[in-house]
Parts: sequence; structure tokens; C-alpha cells
Amino acid sequence: MSSHTHPAPAPLQLTDQTNYLPRRKIITVFLACASVGTVGLLDETMISVALPTISSELGAGSQISWVAAAFFVTSTACQVLYGRLSDIWSRKIVLFALMFIFFVGNIASGFSQTFVQLLVFRAISGIGGGGLSTVAQIIVSDVVSLRERGKYQGILGISVAISYGCGPVLGGLFVEHSTWRWIFWLTLPLTVLSAIAVYFFMPLKTVDGDWRQKLQRIDFMGSLLILLASTLLVLSLTWASGSYQWQSPHVVAPLVVGCAISVAFIVWEWKVPAFPVIPMYIFKKRIVIGAGITQTINGFLTVVQVFYLPTFYQLAYGYSPVKSGLLVLPLTLVQTAASTGSGLIVTATGRYRELILAGWAIWAVGLGLMATLNERSSLGQQIGYSLLTGIGVGQTFQPSLVAVQGALERKDMAVVTAMRSFARNIGGTIGLAITGTIVNGILESYVSTLDISPELRRSIIDNPVSARSGLSPEVFLASSRVITRASGRRSSSWPR
Repeated sequence: MSSHTHPAPAPLQLTDQTNYLPRRKIITVFLACASVGTVGLLDETMISVALPTISSELGAGSQISWVAAAFFVTSTACQVLYGRLSDIWSRKIVLFALMFIFFVGNIASGFSQTFVQLLVFRAISGIGGGGLSTVAQIIVSDVVSLRERGKYQGILGISVAISYGCGPVLGGLFVEHSTWRWIFWLTLPLTVLSAIAVYFFMPLKTVDGDWRQKLQRIDFMGSLLILLASTLLVLSLTWASGSYQWQSPHVVAPLVVGCAISVAFIVWEWKVPAFPVIPMYIFKKRIVIGAGITQTINGFLTVVQVFYLPTFYQLAYGYSPVKSGLLVLPLTLVQTAASTGSGLIVTATGRYRELILAGWAIWAVGLGLMATLNERSSLGQQIGYSLLTGIGVGQTFQPSLVAVQGALERKDMAVVTAMRSFARNIGGTIGLAITGTIVNGILESYVSTLDISPELRRSIIDNPVSARSGLSPEVFLASSRVITRASGRRSSSWPR
């Protein structure tokens, strides 16, 4: 009998994908990441002004909000998976896979002939599109040190400004002068160009192990639990924001089951897998808990601003979709400048706490002033309040990312970045649910005082913009005052 013994197999480990680059290459990587983020965010923002037109053509009625909700549900549910999958399969491979899914979903969305088809294809787009900016941020953390990152954050900030500023304008132009289908088709060449930039400019660090070993590292049960929990929670909150009352079984049942599965997910991640989707030990750091809370609030406020402001301008002042989209530009452009400036300050001083606290204070003041806008407010007030709000937004977003990434080891960088994006998406869902509920109630109570038919009353509640074209001048005047007093926001036809 041979005395030779085989050595025990080495334990499975994750490959450190850190790959610091010289400045010239860093800039090209940031530009490639910015192009990826722009494509994903443009897709989300362009559709916001096109929903009434899509509803009319496909006969969706007040259910048109699900065109946006379908994307949001799948992108949020899959959000926490992107970080760990990029650890196992490499950033670049996961990014290419997400871009392919996003491309297929959008080309199919553009050719949709029924409302149900559009919902299905938008859900597919969300699986890919939701992870584009998250994986891009993870790649950024691989190629440049935390201290130096602020120098280049402005490049990523420009992509956000382009998306949030130009998205509603482009969407309005397509609606007014062409077809809403171009909102989806425009992303196709942009996705191809971004894929080319990723292929040539982003480094690919090989991840150890063959495909069998990589499959062993995937936490399939944890992935399934978080997908189920996220989907149920987002569906519940989405239904609560317009389709059903909060006490409805459609809201309560998925909310309760989603919370129960969330508890099961936490226990599983804490006790079982070698490579959990979200390692529970990262929450021993108070800054990670703080980042989760602040990013939930950030998502709450940002999503409500981006989706509600353009229609507020259409309702309160009668602006066209294009002009309403242009009026979002002051906020996003200043947000970019503030984000860049705060990044440079972090690089120079190594401090971020004061920037973040000042940003939240300025943001609160800006939103407070925006709440005073009414039908008599001047254009200068509309722009000025947006500028102030944009400063606050810019000072809270990027510095908080640097803060949370700096608190953890390199091996946890991807999962904490994905967790932060997930918290922000959940915040946006909660924001739209709560805001939609409040606005629905206020709007309905005011519209019920108008001397119009029940059918017309329901039409106004579903789509307040229709009041400007579908009512007699006398009734319109009364209803516009009512709608403006009710915060001037769309109710159940709002994107979720």
C-alpha cells in the first residue's frame, strides 16, 4: 500500500480584483463607467414623460404606472446579487451579461404591441439595467485608491447630470415629434458603444477557478431568499402607492410574507454560506448601518424629485414636456458640480463627515422652499430653489460612498456597494408609495368638490394633466386650482 497521501484541496477563496492604474488609464476607465451609467439612467428618466402617451396607445389606463414599476421591481430585487456575482465571475463578465440582458429587454420593449408585452420586457430590462451603475461603481473602487477617488468623481457625476437632465427632455421630444418607441430604441446603439468602451478600456483581472468552482461559491439559497423578499416588499409598496389601499390584502399579504422571508434571509446569511450575498458581519460597523439609513432617505427624496417635478411643472404652469424636463437641468447640473467639488475636498482633506452633514442641511432647506411653490411662483423661484436643492444632493451622494467603502476591507467592497444601491432603491420605492398615498388622498378629496361627472373625476385623478385639455375653461380653472393646491402631483398614473 502506498504511503503517499494526497494534499487536502485548498479552501475556496475569492480573487482580489484590485488593479490600481496610472492616471491616464484611470480616466479612460472612469469614462467607460460613466457611459455605462448614462445608458442605464437615461432609460429610467426618458420614460417618465412618455407614460400618458404610452397609456393612450396601448390602452393601459391608470395601470400605466406599471411600465416603470416593472423595471423598478426587478432591478431592486436583483440589486444585492450584482456585488457578489462580480466577486465570483469578475466585474467585466458580469457587466457584459447585464448589458446583454438590458439590450434584449429594450429592443423587445420598443416592438411591444400590447401592455402586457411591454410589462414583461421592461421587467427583463430591469434585471440588466438595474446593475449597470452598481457594477461600474465597484470597478471604480478596484482601479483607484479611496483617497484619490474624489479627483475623478466628477466624471461619474457628469453621467448622472446628463441622464437626469437630458432624459426627460429627450423623452418629451420623442413623444411630441416621433414615437415613444424611440425611448427604448435609442438605448440600443448607446449600449453597444458602452460595451465597446468597456471591452477596450476596462481591465479584466482573471478570477481563479473554473466554472464548477465558481458555481460552488454562489449562495443560491441566499440569492433566492433575497429575490423573493425584495420582490414581495417592492410589489407591496408599489401597490400601496396607487392601485390599492394600505389595508388591502394585496398590500398586507406580500408585505408580511416579504418581511418573514427577509428574516429567514438574515438568519441564513449569518449562519450558513461560505460566501454570503450580504455578509452580516459588515453591519458590525456603525458607518455601514448609517450608510444604509442615509441612502434609503437619499433614494426616497431623489426618486420623488426626478419623477414628480416635471409633471408638477406641467400641471401648475402648463409647461410642455420638453420645458418641464429642461427645468430639471438646474438641479442636476449643480448636483454634478457639488459632487465634483466635494470629491476634491475629500481628496485634499480626507474628511467627509462635515460635507455630508452640510449637504443634508442644504437639501432640507431647498426642499422646504420647493414646497412653497404655487401657481403664482416665478420662473426665478423655480430655478433658484432647484439650484439650492442640487447643492445638497451633490454633497450627500458621492462622499457617503467613499465613507462606507473606506470603513471595510477590500474583500467586502463589492457587496457593500451593492447593499448601498439596494438601500437607495428601497428608499425610492418607499418614497413613491408614501407620497403617492398622500397625494392620492389629498387630490381625491379636492376633486370630489368639483361639479363634474364621476367618470371625469376619476380621469383627472388617474391623469391630472388631462384636465388641461379635457375640461371646459370654467371647470378647468377650478380644477387646476384644486390640483395645484393638492401639491400639483400626479397620483396613480405616476411611475413607481
